Order: sequence, then structure tokens, then C-alpha cells
Amino acid sequence: MAIDVEGIRSHFPALSRRVNDRSVAYFDGPGGTQVPRAVVESMNDYLYHHNANTHWNYPTSAETDEAIARSRQALADFLNASPMEIAFGANMTTLTFHLARALGRRWNAGDEVIVTELDHHANVAPWQAIERERGVRLRMVKMNAASGQLDWDDLQRAFTPKTKLLAIGAASNALGTISDVQRAARIAHAAGALCFVDAVHFAPHNLVDVRLIDCDFLACSAYKFYGPHIGILYGRGELLQGLDVPKLAPAPDEAPERMETGTQNHEGIVGAAAAVDFLAALGTGSDRRSRLVHSFNGLHAEGERLLRRLWDRLGDLEHVRRYGVNPDQPRTPTIAFTVEGVPSSVVAGRLAGEGLFVSHGDFYAATVVERLGLDGEGLVRAGCACYTSEADVDRLVAGVAQLKSHGRKQQALV
Repeated sequence: MAIDVEGIRSHFPALSRRVNDRSVAYFDGPGGTQVPRAVVESMNDYLYHHNANTHWNYPTSAETDEAIARSRQALADFLNASPMEIAFGANMTTLTFHLARALGRRWNAGDEVIVTELDHHANVAPWQAIERERGVRLRMVKMNAASGQLDWDDLQRAFTPKTKLLAIGAASNALGTISDVQRAARIAHAAGALCFVDAVHFAPHNLVDVRLIDCDFLACSAYKFYGPHIGILYGRGELLQGLDVPKLAPAPDEAPERMETGTQNHEGIVGAAAAVDFLAALGTGSDRRSRLVHSFNGLHAEGERLLRRLWDRLGDLEHVRRYGVNPDQPRTPTIAFTVEGVPSSVVAGRLAGEGLFVSHGDFYAATVVERLGLDGEGLVRAGCACYTSEADVDRLVAGVAQLKSHGRKQQALV
């Protein structure tokens, strides 16, 4: 399937922004993508015409219940789950803390949780909190700093009879590395442990299939795949129902609502479903899931093409160092790099003046930056999204190329 990038771009009003008379090219998608018009319109419609709290006997409350139910179905189609396995929350981090507390209530001092050096700290800190509160032991699996990949031998060795959970990222938000979470879940289950997957950086680029992965829990964030700032948690049905979740006594005790504390962000839930429908509308098929499969096949192919172009052309610049696996290995279209003699914040600032928006720092994947031997300035990160064009990529390369002659002077100024 060929992707009509220009057609896609017409849905994003943010692309009309200009800096110094140059159109903005957004490479900051790994930290949050731009939002298509249809998503905002769906949220406006809800707030203007259907806004209410839930489970009461009047029209707007019933309409809110129906909107949330439709959104659960949309996100269930997105993840290949059941609507009763989809819970919403403020963001992935908050949902993971909530899940960790619930699981931790069942664990004893000396029980173990496995995390990895490759992960965003939202998939480390919640389990560290349980370590402090319950005496649970944390085991950290190494990453290979040279390749930016997980050390699978170290992962295998980390499991013991005390292991209760493996918490693993499907894709590194810093380096773009994709890890085989299906394999990881298989190893965890063979050891009698549960498997939690952080799919925040994976979900915008590869269609999630929780049945294929066979994970027990998985979290992602709608604002990384063209939606509003809201998080989504998948939990295997019987596990969600049995969790000892902190909740108010009068609140619903049935899954998935038992995971959702307080009044939810209803307009965000509606917007998340609209983002799924936007992605599904880029493909064809008899139902939403099949349209998503078709759409993501095309988006993945286009992302790989742009990734290769960006990777190769940055590699031609002698003052640039790229990090992570090359495009022949499983990875997202996200590239991390440094410019010799120029701090990452300065790189981002100069590129911003050219209308090129990139991220800089450690992206809450601080262990990755530490293992790479970098200082607090960390990395420059450029991610391709569905609206990224070939011209955007070429502009970025040209902008980075111009930084060489300014390197020493800029370093002296910071």
C-alpha cells in the first residue's frame, strides 16, 4: 500500500505553522505527535453537545456512557483486545504506578521484578516504588551499548523462582530499538511470571496485537499516535478483574472501570477513539481492525523508507554520530544522534530557527544515555511520523550539516 503523504498532511493544521518564513517540520513525534482535525472536532462535539458524568438517567449522561463504550471498542480493535480489557487513565506513567500498586499488594518481601536498561523510566520507577514499599527485589537487565539492543542472555539469566513480573518496552523511545516482546512474554510465562509491556513508542509505528504477543498487561499513550493526552491500559480480562486495586468503595468493581479512579477525561477518551479511526481510515478492509492492519502496513513501509534516507544521509556527515541499530534491524523511524562539539540543546535550538523541531536530552530514558557514556545534554532525537515528508528529511539533514562550522564557537558560548 502506497501512503499519500500529502493527503495525510492536509489533515494537520499544525503544519501551516511557520518559523522565520519557513514551514515547520515536526520531528518531535516520539514525545507527542501533532493532532489531525478530526480528533479535535470529535472532542469539541463531545464537550459542546454531550458533556456529562456517567451512569445517570438523563440523555447526556447516557450519551457519555455510550461514547466511552464506543471508545473502548475502538481501542480494543487497535490492540486486538476485548473492550472489557481496556482501561483509560491520565497517561501511561500514572496507569503503570496504579497497576504496580495493585500487583504489589500480592507480593512479598524477596519476590522479584525484572526491568531493563533500555526502558523509559515510566517502566522502571513504578516497580522501584514497590521495591521500597514491599521489599520486592528489582533485577535490571543490561542493554548492549554498542548495538542499542537488549542483552537476551542476561534477560534469560534474570529469572528465578521468585520472579513475579517482567516489565519490558516494545520499543526504545530514545534509540528506536524494537525488542521481541512476544519472545520475552514466552520466557516470562515459562518461568511462571507475568509480562507487562510498555508499547508507548511502539504503537505509533507497528500495530499492536496483544493476543499475538500474549502479554498480560500493556500500556500506550494516545498522544503518541495523533490523539489527545490520555493513557490506555490493556489487561487480560481475568487479571483485571482480580487485581487488588486502590479504589473507592462505592465505585464500580467490574473490569475495566475498577481500574479507573475518579471521573475520567471523557473528551480525551473520545479523542483517542477518533485517533484510531483516523489511522483506520488510511487503510481499507471490512472492519476497523482489518483497515488498521492495511493502514499500518503502508505507514510502516513509508517509515522504513524515510528512516533509511535519514540514517544514511546523517551517516555521510563526519561530525555526526548516530546511535542504535541500523535500519536493517527491527526499529522505529526514530534516530538519536549527537553533533561533535555542539550540545544537544544548542543543536535543537539552531534547528528550531530553521523550522525543524527536534527533541533533546534523555527523554526519561536516562539509563540509556548513561550507558552510552553521554553527559547530561544527552542526545538529539528525530522521529518520523505519518505526516513526515521526504522534503522534511532532506531539510533536517541540511540543517544538521550546517552545524559543523559553528560547533567550536557555540560550545564556547554555553
